[in-house]
Amino acid sequence: MNVNKTQLMQQLKKQPISVGILASDWLTFRDSLATLSQHHLQLLHFDIGDGQFSPFFTVGALAVKQFPAPWIKDVHLMVNDPFNIAKACADAGADIITLQVEQPAMLADTVVYLQENYPHLLIGVTLCPDTELDLLVPYLDKIDLIQVLTLDPRTGIKATTDEVIKRIVRLKSMIENRDQKFISVDGSMNLTLASELYPLGIDWVVSGSALFNQADLDSTLSEWKALLRR
Repeated sequence: MNVNKTQLMQQLKKQPISVGILASDWLTFRDSLATLSQHHLQLLHFDIGDGQFSPFFTVGALAVKQFPAPWIKDVHLMVNDPFNIAKACADAGADIITLQVEQPAMLADTVVYLQENYPHLLIGVTLCPDTELDLLVPYLDKIDLIQVLTLDPRTGIKATTDEVIKRIVRLKSMIENRDQKFISVDGSMNLTLASELYPLGIDWVVSGSALFNQADLDSTLSEWKALLRR
C-alpha cells in the first residue's frame, strides 16, 4: 500500500478479520475478492512456510506481490530463514510481517533490519501456544503487533479456549502503550472462538477455511462482522 505507517495503523483499526486468502477456492477467486471488497475487508493473511520450521509448505513472497493496493498484506513467516524471506516479502509489498519468537538466533537481527530499511512496515512477533510469553519482553518496544497462536504449527496441537483467553489477558497486562500495539489471534479460527476472544480487546482474528468453506461467503462475512461489531 502507498501509505505511511501511521495511515496503515489507522486503516487496520477498521479491520476485524485478517482473511486467509489462500484458503479461497481458486476457481471463484475473483468473486471472493469482490465480496471481501464489498464488506470493506482489505486485510489479507498469508502463511508462508518452507516445510522446515513446521510441516507446512506454502507459497512464497511472489504470492504477496500479486495483491496491489487497496489490499493490506499480513504475512506470517514459518520458515528457517526468516531474515532473507522477510526481506523478500517486504520487497514484494508486504505491509505486516510477523516472525516466530522461537527463532531467537535470527529474530533480533531481522527486526532491526526491517525497522531500518522498511519504515512503512508493521513488524509483528508470534509465538506457539506453549512458548513462554516472557520471551516477548525484549521485543515489545520494537514491534507493532503480537500475534497469539491457538495452534502449534509444528505439532498441530491446539490450545483450549481457556488457555488462549488467559494468554491474551496476561499479554495485555505486559503491554504498556496498548494503543500503539496490535494484538491478533491466529489458528483454527471459527466464529464461535472469534466471538469469545474479540470482547477481550484484541484487534483482529485470522481466519481462512472457516470463511471460505461456507456455501455463501457474503452471508458468512455478514454474520462474522455482526458478531465482531466492526
